[in-house]
Amino acid sequence: MANITFGGLVTGIDTTSIVTQLMNLERAPERLLQAQQKKNTDKISAYQKIEDALTSLQSLAKGFKTAETFSSLKTTVANSSVLTATADSGAMPGSHSVQVVSLAKSQRQVTAGVASATDLLFGAGTFTIDGGAPITIAAGQNSLRGIADAINASGAKVSASIINDGTNYRMVINGTDTVNHNFDFTGLGAGPVLLGVGDPTYQDAAQAQLVVDGVNITKPTNTVTDAIQGVTLNLMTEGASTTISVAIDTDAVTKRINDFVAAYNNVNTLISAQLKYDPATKSAGTLSGDSALRTIQSQLKSLLTTSVSGATGSYNTLAQIGIKSDSKTGALSVESAKLSKVLSEDYDNVVDYFTHNGSSLNTTLPRNQYGIAQQFSLVIDTMVKPYVAGATSGLLESRKNWLSTANSRIDDQIEAMELRFEKMQTNLLNQYNRMETTVSRLQTQGNMLLNSLGLMTTSSTSSSK
Repeated sequence: MANITFGGLVTGIDTTSIVTQLMNLERAPERLLQAQQKKNTDKISAYQKIEDALTSLQSLAKGFKTAETFSSLKTTVANSSVLTATADSGAMPGSHSVQVVSLAKSQRQVTAGVASATDLLFGAGTFTIDGGAPITIAAGQNSLRGIADAINASGAKVSASIINDGTNYRMVINGTDTVNHNFDFTGLGAGPVLLGVGDPTYQDAAQAQLVVDGVNITKPTNTVTDAIQGVTLNLMTEGASTTISVAIDTDAVTKRINDFVAAYNNVNTLISAQLKYDPATKSAGTLSGDSALRTIQSQLKSLLTTSVSGATGSYNTLAQIGIKSDSKTGALSVESAKLSKVLSEDYDNVVDYFTHNGSSLNTTLPRNQYGIAQQFSLVIDTMVKPYVAGATSGLLESRKNWLSTANSRIDDQIEAMELRFEKMQTNLLNQYNRMETTVSRLQTQGNMLLNSLGLMTTSSTSSSK
């Protein structure tokens, strides 16, 4: 429990105020440490914002460091009621003719109608699907619904459901593939009656038949993924033909490049704001003069004019494909007409400039032998690579770790100071308390002395009378 003091009761001196002021003076070094700690924390926050922006830029660069991820393809179907088509990165530009001769169909069989779906109208026993293991129908399960449930639980590539035709209940069995399945209900004695070929409800299973560029193709499903390289077809109408065109989607590539430029500019803006100094207001960014930021700024700027060793074509800078840099602000901008022209007329060389050796598993290649996208990724990695003690870490991560460590040391210093301040304050209060006690005792002794002198004077006066 803290000591309770009442300063100045005897002397009239405000000892509490004096002690508070003395301790405030003693805490001056602590306040300096706290101010430094806040500066460190602000720097960590500023570094983190820039690191987040760099990570976003790196993510975009990684997203188109290979020819497969850089390129985007689009498909155009002349008659979209016949089929739809989508292309992935493995597709090749070109045109294809497709005739859908017949669609893939699953088998469908329907039973004769019965008065109830739940009444026990059939025999108990077993039945088989495609001659497989017997499926047991126990007493109490031998209704139309019970048999449908048993089919669904069998694991066979069929599904059963119950419908009502307005008068009776029927079981509809649909295959989940393009194979005709056989059902043997004789083991039930009196089993459901399946309506077979010739009945309008019956549908035979069939595979899809199509002709692609004059080649007859048979597939087990209406979703065809391997008839045309990199193109997925979804067949919709049989007995119809159409054409499919696969082309480079320059709009998607342009958007990807514009997103990259925007991410670069975000990094550039954040760094510039931190390095800026306003002589009029004498204000500066949290990281003003920071050498790490100047290094990052310089490295990113140098990439704008970095060549790609071994790349085809004549592109050595981003400006040559329509991405120019402002000489004052360092911000990038896209010359849309120029970019559109090179993408239309020299697409393959643009791709190689961005993606050269991007798919290579040899990570020991010199940096300039990679496409510009991978070069950006590698350089940014030297800035944001997570900190690991004793290992090569990113520049910003190392700075953040150093500042965090400095703040931890300051915490230790402040903790030690607080212990010393607590003792000092206790000692000062004790000293003033002892002073008050001493003054009080002296006042008491003085009063006693005065009283004694007063008595002596009175006694002498009486004796003289």
